[in-house]
Amino acid sequence: MVATMENPPAARAPRSNRQVDTIRGQRHRFMLIPIIEHHARWFEAGPITVAVEARALGESAERMVRGPSIHVYNAARSEEYIRFDVFGKVLHYHYILNEEDVNILWGYDPDVNGPMIPWAVAALKDRLPAMLRRCGAHRLASDVEEQGWDTSVLPDVAKAAAEALAPRDDDLVRAREGMAWMYRWKELHPQFNTVEEGEV
Repeated sequence: MVATMENPPAARAPRSNRQVDTIRGQRHRFMLIPIIEHHARWFEAGPITVAVEARALGESAERMVRGPSIHVYNAARSEEYIRFDVFGKVLHYHYILNEEDVNILWGYDPDVNGPMIPWAVAALKDRLPAMLRRCGAHRLASDVEEQGWDTSVLPDVAKAAAEALAPRDDDLVRAREGMAWMYRWKELHPQFNTVEEGEV
């Protein structure tokens, strides 16, 4: 039966935002787990540096996810501002607000936007200053606009990200290392990967 104003669907208890698959600008009061540097390739590009980390998480081959995290840092690699996570069931990206110890999470819809890696590369090429300003990195955004940045690294970024999706012999070793890394971060930052009820 079609729901109408006269015949509404049965009332249901509201779902927690922890259960929402597509997330729109959800604010998290914690900093993201740091990059595992020896699993990353670095691309210097003028005022910024891009890193592609070959992520793997899981305790067993049956419960493992793999794929790239694409990280955008300043040239000194001292602060990260943007992260695209292309692994698991819920693809997503983050704006990182370093001064507030906050990250803002956005879900990615591949049905509308297509594969995420080309989309992320295009976003970096065409929208980087605007994205940096969303992170509060106004000076860096102006530097990118005034000085430019070396977009010639982007084909190699895309290639490294695609390679991180492919199975590797060390997948399970990296997955267990990734889980241990995450648990260690959680011990230092108990609020990691938690959301307060009703927080957006």
